[in-house]
Amino acid sequence: MTTSSRDVVIVGGGIVSCLTGYLLGRNGFKVTILEADSVGSHASGFAFGGLDPLTGVGLPEPLLEFSLWCYGRHRTLARELQEQTGIDVGFELRDRLHLAFEDEEVREDKANVDWMRTVGGFNVEWVDREQAMKLEPQVSPECQGALYEQSPGALEPYRFVLAALRAGERYGVEVLQRRATGLISEGARCTGVTLENGKIDAGVVLLAMGPWAGEASAWCGVDIPVTPLKGQIIRLRSETNPLALAVNYKGNYVATKPDGLVWAGTTEEVAGFDENTTSAARDGIMADLLKMIPGMDDAELVQQTACLRPLSTDGLPIVDKVTGWDNLFVSTGGGRKGILWSTGMAHAMFELIQQGQTEVSGAEHLRLDRF
Repeated sequence: MTTSSRDVVIVGGGIVSCLTGYLLGRNGFKVTILEADSVGSHASGFAFGGLDPLTGVGLPEPLLEFSLWCYGRHRTLARELQEQTGIDVGFELRDRLHLAFEDEEVREDKANVDWMRTVGGFNVEWVDREQAMKLEPQVSPECQGALYEQSPGALEPYRFVLAALRAGERYGVEVLQRRATGLISEGARCTGVTLENGKIDAGVVLLAMGPWAGEASAWCGVDIPVTPLKGQIIRLRSETNPLALAVNYKGNYVATKPDGLVWAGTTEEVAGFDENTTSAARDGIMADLLKMIPGMDDAELVQQTACLRPLSTDGLPIVDKVTGWDNLFVSTGGGRKGILWSTGMAHAMFELIQQGQTEVSGAEHLRLDRF
């Protein structure tokens, strides 16, 4: 089976694919998204959905400008997608406490407050134990204090994926449930993608395969240094009052989501492509949750999920033309910040395909040739 030629074929059906497809489609490109399973069925659809541009890998250097650009676009894109599709992606402003229990953690958080205060548009301060417990009475009295962030964002990832896809479909973007198996080329030009049962011709091909992007290294002859980082999340039903804000400690978080459930996570596991949940992860997440919110020991487990995040060797995204190819591109590696960074990754890729360069702030740090 040969599918008719498209301007752009995107391999992968996560949020970066759907957003890039939407941007291309509304600018007149004929776009097909290839997804072996279903759209949003992996990390994009199971993420927590935090949109904090001030914490995490790559911050403050080299990705502060990029993260702030992404966050600002989220604020406008949520309204844009709802107007286009009627889907509310659940964007909201939600205060956060980053708890500190040890002296060294206190010193680190206070040092972070110093540079965070220089970022416009955010109010960040250090609060002591009593202030932290006033802001959220359920936090552990064992903490020494907390870094307090006012109004970073959050959204509902699966709704976000569906809204981006639906918006793209309005402009002719199509999704084919097909597994890509390789590339078709003529010299340095990629002319299409082979499928398990045929092929599809393309003017441009974008590899946005999440943690599976590394498998495409053999297709294109260029190392795409991305591997899966497994993350598990639990959802709980609690009879205690909903948490007034999100609570974080190190790489862990807990918050009451709009569905009324308490979401807590997450793990960072090197487990290959195993997406199964485990009791060890459940118990570890619960232990971390109770360190932050000790009164939630009677909460009922409702659901446990696992997904594979795409992690590059330096933890930063890859958004670039593939070295040595005229029209083959790659966009992956969002790791734990994939939902936040999705807007910048999609816009940068759209501009690279359309005009050969991007004006997204900080996108110069996402080049493939940095490895």
